[in-house]
Amino acid sequence: MLATAVSAQSMVSIPLSTDTFTNTHITRFETANYQGMDCWRNYVVSLRHTGVATVWKYDGKSGLEKLGQFDLASHDEVNHSNVASFGVEFFDRKDPMPVLYISQCHKKPYKGRKDVLFVERILPDLQSSELVQTIFFDDPDHLFGYALQWVVDRKNKMLYGYGNTTGDKDVEHNRHRVVKFRLPKLSDSDESGMVTLTYADMLENYVLEDHGLSFATIGQGLCIHKGRLLMPTGLGTDKYPSYLFVWDLAKKKPVEVLDMSLGTTGELEDCAHFRCNRYLVQGQDGLFLLKYKK
Repeated sequence: MLATAVSAQSMVSIPLSTDTFTNTHITRFETANYQGMDCWRNYVVSLRHTGVATVWKYDGKSGLEKLGQFDLASHDEVNHSNVASFGVEFFDRKDPMPVLYISQCHKKPYKGRKDVLFVERILPDLQSSELVQTIFFDDPDHLFGYALQWVVDRKNKMLYGYGNTTGDKDVEHNRHRVVKFRLPKLSDSDESGMVTLTYADMLENYVLEDHGLSFATIGQGLCIHKGRLLMPTGLGTDKYPSYLFVWDLAKKKPVEVLDMSLGTTGELEDCAHFRCNRYLVQGQDGLFLLKYKK
C-alpha cells in the first residue's frame, strides 16, 4: 500500500513514520548553499558547494562555536561537496580528526573523471586541508545516472556508493543503486594519489527497488550507523517533501521512512550520527538535531 503523498514524485512503498523521532532546530547558518556534513566527537565539519569547509564545535545542547572556515584543497567549481563522511585513518597523529571523504557529486567531471571521492586531511589549525587521496569508480556500463554519492561504513571499514540509475525526476525508469567496496587505505594510492575502483572490486551491487523499497523524490546526503544507511531526500516543498529513508544494509530491507516535514524546514542536505540515538541533519535552513527512538 502506498503511503499518503502529495504527488507521484513523493510516493514511497512503506508507510511514513511520524512518531519514532523528534527534530529540534539548533541554529541557522550565516550563508547558503550548504551540502555535506559529518561529525567527529564534538567537531562538526560542514561543507558548501565548490568545497568551502566550516569547522564547528557542538556540545550537544544549544548553539555552535565556529572554529575555522577555509577552502578545501579540492575546492573547484565542479566539487559539489554533496556528502561528507569521516574515515578511519589519521594521516598524522597530531591531526584532530580522521581523514574526511567528500563526494564530488556533480554532473560535470573533475579533471576528466566523474563522481570522484576526495579524501582530505584537515590540518591541526582547523584553517586548511590537504588532499591526500582521490578515489574514482571506473564505471563503463554507466550504472549510475546524474551523480554518484559515497559514504563510509566506519565500523566495518567499507565504502558504499549510492545514486540514481537515471535521474531523480525520471519516475518511470529511475532506480536507486547501491554498490559496496572495501575502504581503500591511504597507502593504496598510486604515485599521483589516485585509487581506481573497478567492477572486480565490487562486493555488492543491487537496487533498492528489488528489495522492497520504492520511492520517487530528490536524493540528498548519506550516513551509515549501526549497519543502517540513512538517506535524507526531498526539497522541503509540497511537491518534494523531506523524508529520511532508513535502510538495513545487512538484511537489504527497508526499516522505515521518517516524515521530516515534522520539525524541519527548508531543503535537507546531509545527516550524521552524533551521540547515542541522536543525529545531526544539515539543511539550507541550518542544523537540526534528530532524536531517533529506534
